[in-house]
Amino acid sequence: MSRYDAQGRLELADRIRKTVLPERGQIPMFVYTDPDVYELERERLFGSTWLFLAHTSEIPNPGSFVVRSMGEESVIVGRGDDGVVRVFLNACRHRGMRLACEDFGEVANWRCPYHGFTYGSRGEFMGTLMGAPFERSAYPEGLDRDALHLVEARAEIYQGLVFATWSRSGPSLDEFLGDVRWYLDLIVGRAEMEVVGVPERWMVPTNWRLPSENFTADAYHTATAHSFLSRLGMVKGVDFGRDGYHVDPGGGHGLGIGVHFDGESYFPAELAEEYATRLDGGQAQTLARVKNLHGNVFPNFSFLIPNFIEIEGRRVSGAMLRVWQPAGPDRTQVWSWHLVERGAPEWWKRLGRKMYIQTFSSSGMFDQDDTENWEAQTRSSNAALYRQEEFLLHYGMGLDAPPLPPGEFPGPGDVYDGKFSEAAARTYYRVWRNHVLEEVR
Repeated sequence: MSRYDAQGRLELADRIRKTVLPERGQIPMFVYTDPDVYELERERLFGSTWLFLAHTSEIPNPGSFVVRSMGEESVIVGRGDDGVVRVFLNACRHRGMRLACEDFGEVANWRCPYHGFTYGSRGEFMGTLMGAPFERSAYPEGLDRDALHLVEARAEIYQGLVFATWSRSGPSLDEFLGDVRWYLDLIVGRAEMEVVGVPERWMVPTNWRLPSENFTADAYHTATAHSFLSRLGMVKGVDFGRDGYHVDPGGGHGLGIGVHFDGESYFPAELAEEYATRLDGGQAQTLARVKNLHGNVFPNFSFLIPNFIEIEGRRVSGAMLRVWQPAGPDRTQVWSWHLVERGAPEWWKRLGRKMYIQTFSSSGMFDQDDTENWEAQTRSSNAALYRQEEFLLHYGMGLDAPPLPPGEFPGPGDVYDGKFSEAAARTYYRVWRNHVLEEVR
């Protein structure tokens, strides 16, 4: 009997309910790569939550667009003549062929390459059917242009970050992000930011949730998986990932802030004035102490200030965005953006790009370490699908540790002293469980 009949769904839901117990620090390994769990995620998670798609600097002009994904569905993110950014399902209403087959561009219309149905890509006609070849002879009764409008997602922007959801109701983007906005500002709100080049993409044979939860809560792996930094003299010791704060801002989001004790900001002095005008006092104070910052917006949008390293005699870092795009239960397409302050000095831009390529690009040293671990975890999960007994994983780090008292850290959420904690990972799985179990009868 297929698990996707009514009885099968109930049995799967019951298994998730009984074994996914983040409040006990317990997660079963089968949920990573079980195909039926993945189908629930496609329907209940990626079909309803806010998903990051693009940065506004990628679509600067009327008619400019990029092609991205929501779950496994292709979408067009475009800017109209009115400056409004809209998101449409990348599928013609005639036979479902993809309209935009390029990754990005700037056009007056989107024209289906199959039968030639044409849709507006600008202004008030954006997404509207404009016409079809030989329309009068093929459709003498005419075409209902309203009924054939492109399927549009709900789209909103925060600090240049374009998000969309298929849910017509539910929380606004601000409500969805909640307290994590305070921390996102340290990455994308500290200055006017722009994407450098186009995002890199590559495939990894791993489940999408493994890297997502890594950025949410896992500073613990750095001493082992990334110990090369110490051996190469790039940091003072393998404990470089410990000092700082673990933050559970709620909503399934999470982050870690690594801090230094040198007394002066590692960021360029030339940008201090812009930072001060865009950040509040607590944010500016926090940014001045940052030596690294990693985080994840639920479910699969990660952000990073990599550890500052010295290049050509200057200490440098950057800003990176990631989407862990699901392509199956054990296959993920990585999308990676490098951002920089538009008004930054040229040395910061040049060395920041060099740092990105060296550390967190598709060929970067950190990614080689991480993807090897995620691939091996995925193989273990696939093997565990055939076990007679559940293989339970331990998510109990800091389970009984209280957060800092109010006022001891300027940012919101539950903030823990030191980055070694799994509090945000446990919240991540509580939110995940709520999504995949909703509407189960």
